[in-house]
Amino acid sequence: MRVRIVCPEHNAYEGEAVFVALPTTDGELGVAPLHASEICSVASGYVRLCDERMGEVSHTFAVDGGYAEITGDEVVILAERAKDMASVSPDEVRERLRGFEEQLGNLSADDARRAYLYNEIAWCKLLCSK
Repeated sequence: MRVRIVCPEHNAYEGEAVFVALPTTDGELGVAPLHASEICSVASGYVRLCDERMGEVSHTFAVDGGYAEITGDEVVILAERAKDMASVSPDEVRERLRGFEEQLGNLSADDARRAYLYNEIAWCKLLCSK
């Protein structure tokens, strides 16, 4: 089946897979070819793709919320952001995390920028935890 992971800034992935596991707001959802059509909310977590054989993960993507449309032969994930975990540098992410935490520590409790920093910190922690 065809799989696409699309973000506002870029197309994170496009290819074929025999199985996809994605994090939804109702729990993890496994999708194989000829799956019933559905639309679901995607939660922050990891999308795992099996290119050739079910159970053998070929690609893992961190995603930060969105929606997925599933048809019998296609899965389209519209994510707020997505990152191929194979391209993540843990040291760089930890450095960014420290920077965001430091910025957060310098803001007052009612500063509106705190929400942005909380989101960035959560994203960095997701990228570092795999």
